[in-house]
Amino acid sequence: MQLWLKPFGQDYWLKPGESVYVTSYGRWDGHPFETIHETGCLTVWATSWFATVSDCDGNEFPPGPQGGH
Repeated sequence: MQLWLKPFGQDYWLKPGESVYVTSYGRWDGHPFETIHETGCLTVWATSWFATVSDCDGNEFPPGPQGGH
């Protein structure tokens, strides 16, 4: 599954069964994210000034095709 982190333009590729955390930093009004799910793709719009994607152990998840693994 492809995860797009917007508005930063970063994409991440998750293998079946893989999970990640998206963390929002800074301030936001109402909610930290807006999400759009389409077949094979999840778009996460951060409404704060910065966001990161990490694996379940808290390590930064590398962007790009196949998540660098």
